[in-house]
Amino acid sequence: MARTRVALAVSLAGLLTAGSIAWSHAGQEPLALELLRELVEIRSSEAFPENTRRILEGLAQRLTAAGFAEDDITFVDAGRANLLVRYRGSGVRQPLLTMAHVDVVDADPESWQADPFTLAEIDGYYYGRGTTDNKAGVAALVANFIRLRQEGYEPDRDIILVLTGNEETTMGGISHLAQQRLELIDAELALNTDSGGGVFDANGEPSIFMIQMAEKRYQSYELVAVNPGGHSSLPRPDNAIYDLAHALVKLQQYQFPIDVSAIVREGFRVSGERTAGEEGALLRAAGEANPDPDALRRLAAGDPWANSTMRTTCVATMLESGVAENALPRVAKATVNCRILPGVEPSHVMATLREVVANESIEIRPLQSGGTVASPPSPLQDDVVQPIRELVDEIWPGAAVMPEQATYATDGLFVRNAGIPVYGVSGLFGDFGDSRAHGLDERVRVDAFHDSIEFWYRLLKRFSS
Repeated sequence: MARTRVALAVSLAGLLTAGSIAWSHAGQEPLALELLRELVEIRSSEAFPENTRRILEGLAQRLTAAGFAEDDITFVDAGRANLLVRYRGSGVRQPLLTMAHVDVVDADPESWQADPFTLAEIDGYYYGRGTTDNKAGVAALVANFIRLRQEGYEPDRDIILVLTGNEETTMGGISHLAQQRLELIDAELALNTDSGGGVFDANGEPSIFMIQMAEKRYQSYELVAVNPGGHSSLPRPDNAIYDLAHALVKLQQYQFPIDVSAIVREGFRVSGERTAGEEGALLRAAGEANPDPDALRRLAAGDPWANSTMRTTCVATMLESGVAENALPRVAKATVNCRILPGVEPSHVMATLREVVANESIEIRPLQSGGTVASPPSPLQDDVVQPIRELVDEIWPGAAVMPEQATYATDGLFVRNAGIPVYGVSGLFGDFGDSRAHGLDERVRVDAFHDSIEFWYRLLKRFSS
């Protein structure tokens, strides 16, 4: 998954100078760090599917040793291994679902500052693939399940932990669970470690904590231009590469309509209160009940995050054409990845692409491997938001809490579609603009990682007692 404007801060920059938690982390720090190290050092990318099961089997052994019954630990294979753990409660309330994924986007060790599959502490950061996306979340949940069990904690509801193995690719694990094994994850609501989170301001003070309540739908399309081809010494007026290039330029120049939801407006309003200058003024104007269309256009033109939050976006991501340098191409293909706003159908997006391209000789077709289901926004419930707000105030005093409509997709998309409200609250704070998830030198600030562990400890108790 990718992060949005504020949640981009999950990869941290600079040492925290203010706002960090004052208490000692001695209670949970060794286990959480040990888990993070073990997780990072197992290369659980798509190319190494056996490592996903290896991780999950190791975590299951730890949980069994901590006192969880074997009957409460379930493996489900759905393209990749997935693990479910049930912390039994009194049943006074419906279960609480907690979520994380153990797979990562692969990394090239030769390009990194330090080996991406060896956890390294450098200048106040933990470096390693998955330190933010999403092995920190896995460590937080597993460490706190074990801590609560060791303390003899008795929740008033079952707490379900689901760890999926292919969130970064097909999301086949969570889609299988949500569509075919719903009884294993059925809950009143879900808390997701893989989205949301906070940002510090330029002075290192906690500024904004985001609760992810909606996310875009993911759908890729393939544009295909076909041509008779021939010898390169006899160029034709038509050319598959040129036809495709013209189509992509038209797509580059097109913008989908702006559509601002209530969640996005509230996010703009809160963010605007914490942003100075013209950008802050535009954010506040965009956060009004009836925002000025000109303010929305200006905000979208100057801020990629705001633009992606307010409209469906489509962008070319892959090209394929030609078989030899001295032959005219017979086929040229482009993959176009679209991130679709909630409530917009992919069929409408494809129809728009056809209209924009305006060339009947170019075929446009959806890629079955590149799509996700629709996901309705989770409701702004006071009984959910208020406990989170209170915790944020305890741990990061002064931080404003705001809803987020993410520009990316997570496993939460399928859970929402199954009728379970999902709230993304990663607990990781960081500086704006330094996202390294899926990129080079992924890292998390040391103190921010341990603060997130304490946050999840308190959050689990707050929502189950």
